[in-house]
Amino acid sequence: MPPRRSSGPMVFVLVLLFAAGLGGLYALKAEWHQPELRLTPQRSAVSPQTVFRLEAQDPGSGVRRVMVTVDQPQGAPIEILNKRYDTPQETVVEAFSLAALPMKSGTVTLNVAVTDASWHRLGFGNTARMELPLTLDAVPPVVSITSRQHNVAHGGTGLVVYTTSEPLGKSGVEVGAYFFPGYLERPGRYLCFFALPFAVDPKAVRPTLVAEDEAGNAVQLPINVRVIPKKFRQDSITVSDAFLQSKMPQFAELYPPGTSMIDIFIKVNSELRQQNISQLKEIGKNTVPQMLWSGAFLRLPQSATMAQYGDTRTYLFGGKAVDTQTHMGVDLASLVNAPVPAANTGRVIWSGFLGIYGNLIVLDHGFGLHSLYSHLSEIHVRVGDVVQRGQIIGKTGATGMAGGDHLHFGILVGGVEVQPIEWWDEHWIRDNITSKLQ
Repeated sequence: MPPRRSSGPMVFVLVLLFAAGLGGLYALKAEWHQPELRLTPQRSAVSPQTVFRLEAQDPGSGVRRVMVTVDQPQGAPIEILNKRYDTPQETVVEAFSLAALPMKSGTVTLNVAVTDASWHRLGFGNTARMELPLTLDAVPPVVSITSRQHNVAHGGTGLVVYTTSEPLGKSGVEVGAYFFPGYLERPGRYLCFFALPFAVDPKAVRPTLVAEDEAGNAVQLPINVRVIPKKFRQDSITVSDAFLQSKMPQFAELYPPGTSMIDIFIKVNSELRQQNISQLKEIGKNTVPQMLWSGAFLRLPQSATMAQYGDTRTYLFGGKAVDTQTHMGVDLASLVNAPVPAANTGRVIWSGFLGIYGNLIVLDHGFGLHSLYSHLSEIHVRVGDVVQRGQIIGKTGATGMAGGDHLHFGILVGGVEVQPIEWWDEHWIRDNITSKLQ
């Protein structure tokens, strides 16, 4: 009989192949990268109602489990969040608060652990951890409004001055959907320029002071405002072919080829206008907590008023109404290319072209107050320059959507255009602004 062959080598090869396959699978499944996690807000003091947002990502094996606990000075850790995902997730977002904690004030430590579905560590996966010491504060700030008279015209500006028992993380005045931020003037005292914007119904909204401490505890105080009603003009403007041919080519590249001049006008006058208004709100966030200006604001010398704040204009083309918009500044006409003085001392925070406004300069006067100069033919200042009241900063022109040489002058409060003529009036400034700051 022939000798029997031993099966040992074959078994050994199979074992090696199995081990190699298992090793390869383990290497594939057992990636070593920890999940990435991000927790907001990241601050040392919070209230029990503060809502935390936890974002975790693991593009490798996916997130399998999220756990949040709180260590107290006394007692066992308290579980806030414990969630396991049947199907590992590449990205997870969870929200939680500390409202369930028995203690409402004191120091605690927040512990966050995010584990992926990797085979690493014998199937236990990789875990990313975060430890965050916190001070729980459930006591809202004590806020007092110290300014007394708040006589505010529709479309005009108001000023509220208030004191607090502790530093604030956020404060300001809500007027309907508008929010005007407040600023620290000196320790314990804040001020906020706010407006009754043209777009709001002053009979339907009530300005409210909102103050939130650094832990997130908030209070709301109604402001006693006496509204001064205003009547605004209605007007109609005929859009001529000559105007379209002279002004629309500068905007033609924003729209598909073949778009008619009148369609470009309608889009620019409505859509681009709204974009530019939104840009002004962003520009208005660039300010310093310091009053840079003094005295009444200057008006363009020897100029005539061509359009007023709040003029509602119906635009006619071919005898038909094609659009309706509201003019949010004062148009002043003087000589062609007339020198434009800075209305008051301030910082240049915008200098350049901006859509319907054409060549534009915006000056910051501090505490969220700005002046605006548009349709300029020349700009003589750059961003970062500090200019003095009366200093020549440019020349009038017809850039942007201007039909002729003039200056569109505006005042911004919190990035929102308000009635400029108040700021030309020394008595109004004394009665409504400076008297409250003394």
